[in-house]
Amino acid sequence: MPAVKLLPWDKNLGYPQWQRAIIGGKAYTLHYRWNKYGFPVLKIVRDEDSAIVFNEKLVKDNPREAKDPDTYEVLFTILPRKIEKTDTEIWLFEG
Repeated sequence: MPAVKLLPWDKNLGYPQWQRAIIGGKAYTLHYRWNKYGFPVLKIVRDEDSAIVFNEKLVKDNPREAKDPDTYEVLFTILPRKIEKTDTEIWLFEG
């Protein structure tokens, strides 16, 4: 059964913000922002090789997979549960 975690988010910082997380034993940098069209976007970069494993619009209750850009192996799945201008909650499924 996959482990479920929350991606880090600091409500006091709001958008845009960067966070660091260890997922599956690897370090990632998370870039949260609202684009010029009014959509929330999350970019996840694997720190060891600067590979972008996820860079998409966030849609509430729409699960998305982060994949290795070379092998297309699914690394983990995220599920945005709350997407607001002042708060965000994203579930992470790994394993």
